[in-house]
Amino acid sequence: MGANEWNEERASDAARLLHAMAHPKRLLLLTALSDKVLTASSLARSVGISHSTTLKHLNRLVEVGVVLVSQKSASMAFEISSREALHVIHQITGNIRTGA
Repeated sequence: MGANEWNEERASDAARLLHAMAHPKRLLLLTALSDKVLTASSLARSVGISHSTTLKHLNRLVEVGVVLVSQKSASMAFEISSREALHVIHQITGNIRTGA
């Protein structure tokens, strides 16, 4: 999509997405979710934060449509539901790894 195809609504949607992602712990959660579905407990251990803090961050990401929650047995599982967010995560992690 070229710059001339952008409008106020699309810019607002992009800003909302970036704002939701613009937190170090949320970026770590999204990185962990970038290639698999995980439970909140697994994510908390992986990122090194409490279960309740993990849920607060995940709830924010669910609110803006970046993450999808599904009930699996007794625990909730989370996955990235936004192609745009996944693309951003892949770009960030790829650039960090290559030093770009």
